[in-house]
This record gives sequence, structure tokens and C-alpha cells, in this order.
Amino acid sequence: MIGILGTAVLTGMSCLVGYFIPELSYSFACYKCRRKGYPAPLRSPDPWWKGLSLLFTAGVTGLSCFLLPFDQAIFTVFTCFVAVFGICVDRLIRIIANEMLWVILAAGLTYRIHSDGLPGLLGSAGAMFLVVVIFGLTMLFTYVRKGTPGVGMGDIKLAMIIAITVGFPGVFYFLTGMACVIGFYCLAGMKCGFLVRDSTFPMCGHIMAGFLIALLWPYISITIL
Repeated sequence: MIGILGTAVLTGMSCLVGYFIPELSYSFACYKCRRKGYPAPLRSPDPWWKGLSLLFTAGVTGLSCFLLPFDQAIFTVFTCFVAVFGICVDRLIRIIANEMLWVILAAGLTYRIHSDGLPGLLGSAGAMFLVVVIFGLTMLFTYVRKGTPGVGMGDIKLAMIIAITVGFPGVFYFLTGMACVIGFYCLAGMKCGFLVRDSTFPMCGHIMAGFLIALLWPYISITIL
């Protein structure tokens, strides 16, 4: 774990980074639209995006510094930054950018090899296979029921990269956490009226939430017990 001073410094830095991530994501979304010849998003993120981003990054940073060893805390904080960036971009233009996927893959492979060595990649391969099967069955079920896959290729690629990163048994924490977040979002959405039975929504946030849960939950459960 990181000391109080280190936690305060990293949390303060995360607040600063978190505040500017929505603007960075808007600039990136405009860049992607220019490349594809699409009109840019109508406006930059609302101020409350910045506030939510700041609070979320600060909260994850503080929790990571309190619970995790230094190297894992730094990786989790980095993942949090990427998560907020990806969520903002996905909400703006409904894509999970390949550039972000390459960054997560490079960082995830480094993290996996650092944590478990090269043998850990065997677990990563098994975890990736499990994710492919589950997402494939989900797409098949949705296609039979609604005539559309329901899950984008960007979502699948992101989930596969996360599986490589967390390996076993982390993939079970990831899938369980993601399922719980999606279930809560759908129930809350239908209760509050912003979702209906056949609504679609960007999934980057739910997938990245499962990723963060997979990184944090083993240490949270040890602390609770």
C-alpha cells in the first residue's frame, strides 16, 4: 500500500487529470470524425462530465492507493484514466477506438507478465477464450431474438483485451462485475424512464467498470474478511 502522503499526492494529480479528460476525449472524437468525414459532435462535454470524471478518478485513485501494492495501484489508476476517456468517447460518437485498445493491450500485457511472468499468458489465453464464448453466445441469442448482434466488435475486442490482462481467476471477477453493472443500469434506466425494453446503449462504461472491479475486488474482499 502507498502511504498517506503518496496517496494524497496521487489523488490530487488524478483530480487534475480527471478534470481534463472529458475535453481530451472531445478533441479525440472530433479527430475521429474528421478522419471518417463525419460531422463533429455538436458540443464539448457538459461541465458535469468534468465533475463526475474528477470525482471518479479521485475515488478510484484513493481506493487503489489504500488497498493495492504500489505497482498494481499505478496500473489501476492508469486504467481508470483510460476508462473515463473511453466512456466519454463512446458516449459522444459510439465507438471504442482502436487507438485506445492498442494502449490497453500494451499496458495489459506488461501488467500480466510483470505479475505472473510468461506462464501467466496461458491463463490469459484461457480467459480470452471464455470471454469469446460468452460474448459469442450473447450475440447469437440477441440476433435470434432481435435480428441484430446487439454487441459491437469494439466491445468484444475490449473484453478480450481485458481478459488477457486479468487472466484467471480475474476473468470471473470481470464478467460478474460487468454483468452486475449492466443489470443495475438497466433496472435503474427502466425505473427512471430513460431506457425501455429494447433500448441500446454504449457499453464501454460497463465493460471498463468490470475491468476495475476485477483489479480491485480481490483486495476489497480480503479487507472485508
